[in-house]
Amino acid sequence: MEIKEILAKVKELKEIEQRAKEARRELEKKLFESVEKPEDGKPLWLDEETKIVWRNEVTIPQKVGKIWLERNPELAKRIFSLTVKPKISEISKLERTLYLEEELPPWMKDFETLKKEIKIVEKPQLQFIKNEEVEDDE
Repeated sequence: MEIKEILAKVKELKEIEQRAKEARRELEKKLFESVEKPEDGKPLWLDEETKIVWRNEVTIPQKVGKIWLERNPELAKRIFSLTVKPKISEISKLERTLYLEEELPPWMKDFETLKKEIKIVEKPQLQFIKNEEVEDDE
């Protein structure tokens, strides 16, 4: 097989993957729209090896994140990953620190203001369970 033939096959497979991904996204969207999240917040089992779990996803516009990185690097370093994606675990930890009413470090002064700019969106995620291991299907 020549290089051009291999390249053509690779491109063809890449296009098939893209179409399959898009079709899967659309089907999952329909599925998520047709089910309700359980009130107890637990996963919703669809069959023996498939469940929907609801995960929180946090985002902030890159531009705003970079402003915060310049304004208060110590706080931003704790809240954001390197891609300026907020770290939900760190936000929760800092929130608990606020409620302890201890003396806060100077970099915490902007925490509440920054938190107002971060959006937390809960999104469902389909998971397939095989042989006791979870396969996130992203």
